[in-house]
Amino acid sequence: MIARVGLFGRSGRLALVAALFGSLLVSRASAQVEESEFRAADGTTYQVIRAETLGGGADELQITTIAGAIAGAGSCAATGNMSGDPTSAIGGVLPPGMSLHPFADIVRTFILTPNDISELHFNTTFGGRVTLGTGGGALNVCANAFDCTAQSNPQTLVPLTSNLGGVQPACIATGLNAQCDGPVNQRDSIGFNIAAAGDPPICNSPPTVNTTVCAARPTDGFVLAMGQAIVFVYDGSLQASGFAVATGGFGITTDPAIFLTCPANSVVSATGDNDSQPAPPAPTNTPTLTPTLTPTNTPTNTPTNTATNTFTATNTATATFTPSFTLTPTNTATVTATRTNTPTATFTAPPTSTRPPIPVVPSPTSPAGIVMVIGLGGGLLWALRRIARVR
Repeated sequence: MIARVGLFGRSGRLALVAALFGSLLVSRASAQVEESEFRAADGTTYQVIRAETLGGGADELQITTIAGAIAGAGSCAATGNMSGDPTSAIGGVLPPGMSLHPFADIVRTFILTPNDISELHFNTTFGGRVTLGTGGGALNVCANAFDCTAQSNPQTLVPLTSNLGGVQPACIATGLNAQCDGPVNQRDSIGFNIAAAGDPPICNSPPTVNTTVCAARPTDGFVLAMGQAIVFVYDGSLQASGFAVATGGFGITTDPAIFLTCPANSVVSATGDNDSQPAPPAPTNTPTLTPTLTPTNTPTNTPTNTATNTFTATNTATATFTPSFTLTPTNTATVTATRTNTPTATFTAPPTSTRPPIPVVPSPTSPAGIVMVIGLGGGLLWALRRIARVR
């Protein structure tokens, strides 16, 4: 018992509390934005930003910078553990090798609250379709209205200059340096809710990329509460190009943080993300066999005038044109009846064997028969006499 008091005495308990306090501070800086990028068959790019799971005492995300570009985009985020520690976040491009997508070719949705923020699907056909949520309450986002035909709840798309849907107008900010990005990198980004001038609009002041833990929430950017999302659509000639997107922002507490003792509506974390996708596959050409009609050349007697040199008895050559008939092939469809000799098998019966006729013997009682009997008798007597003589 005494040993336990020695192990967990006043100083030991303070060390344990400090260790727990430190671990909680680290976990509170873990709020992360959920960014997804999708490419449609025609090259259209969708950037989906969601506040799905927020930790570290954050109840909302305040997005201050976004970017999209063909040549690539990047992001960074860093947060201190104690009140007053520096925290920074940015999503942008590094010129001159990277440049922002044309401002006028970007549109967005309103702030969306789907029935299930974890359900995110994409259809690549034609201009593409993003679906947030499930069932009949799912929200559908399409760059072209045609792609949302027969789909539930198609969402409105507005230009970046719009102030509708919970998002203030956007502007282009250049030369931004976030502490998490090192002292050299100067990024270009798109900011929100900042006074701007020109076409496309250029921000009069930079968006928030550097602040401190427990500082008041930034006055610029737009807010995503837990379970909300927004979709940016990048259009144009992107069929053969890869594309990258990036996001930067801060986690905001709406209730006083217990361990950080941060007041409500203050910064408790930083977050950033970037994604890239290659160009969509090129369409495949499938050949179709089409039958063609081939004409048959059939000679036709066509009279043709041919010049013939004829010389008379005099020494004067006279050119005389004599009409002659020349066979000229022309394409004429002719139906010709053709006689074809077809061999026919004919059966011939073989000759029939015939017996010789049986001799007819007259009846002995008939006159012929009597004559025959007398003749035979006479002949027999004659033969007997000859035999007797020989003896």
